[in-house]
Amino acid sequence: MDRLLNYIFFLILVCIFVLFGKSGDHFQIISGFILASVFCLIALFLNLLTLDGAKSAGVLGTITYGLGGWGAAFLLLLFFISSSLISKKSVLKVEFHSHQYLEAVRRNGLQVWSNGFWFALFIVGAFMWDFQFFIMASLGALATAMADTWATELGSRRFKAKTYLISGLKKVDPGTDGGISIPGTFAAFTGSLIIALTAIYVFSFTLTNIFPILMAGFLGCLADSYFGAIWQQQDNPFTFPEFVPGQTLNISNNFVNWASTGVGSLIAIILNLVLI
Repeated sequence: MDRLLNYIFFLILVCIFVLFGKSGDHFQIISGFILASVFCLIALFLNLLTLDGAKSAGVLGTITYGLGGWGAAFLLLLFFISSSLISKKSVLKVEFHSHQYLEAVRRNGLQVWSNGFWFALFIVGAFMWDFQFFIMASLGALATAMADTWATELGSRRFKAKTYLISGLKKVDPGTDGGISIPGTFAAFTGSLIIALTAIYVFSFTLTNIFPILMAGFLGCLADSYFGAIWQQQDNPFTFPEFVPGQTLNISNNFVNWASTGVGSLIAIILNLVLI
């Protein structure tokens, strides 16, 4: 799936370059491709990305800088670098064999697109139609990804706080899909706030833009926990009995992340239209 998305977004990028881009746009897209390629090679060398992850991140990075400019690229780097550093510190607190450590830290292509799909899609929309709510939607998706990653890494892996299933408040082990904790909730709010505050600076927004981005990220993270609780728990299977009696549909964490970042985008659009 990640390779298919690479082809689709690369094709979109080529169409924009040929049919809609001006000379300045051409230079920025080419610059984005070069900068994204260099960054992904470094990330691959540092074991932050798998090979498929580097390819996906290269396409995502080219779209981000090429169509969204330095502000969008800075925010994406802020998410990726901070999340990678937090992940490394988290897994170092547990003993891993070398291959287990790499699996825990490196992002693959599906993980890249599960967090970056909606962000990239709305960056394309903002370039094509220049409506502010497209930018707000992309930031809502990124804030959700940031909030969810920080909540997972800081809330469950580092602090090991009391964790409860969001769908029924049943006590579960830290790190359980759908589980929430006080440190994790605070980390989610903080991660979303950082994206919101940084976006105000890089896009020259007013202070009124903070609330939609902040709430989109925070509520999107809660949606991620809820989806995890109803789709990924063995005692709460997501089933299609009318199609496959007695069979459960295995929902991956990547799909949950994709769905929750989409919810974050939708919340950002609604709050932007209502409040701004």
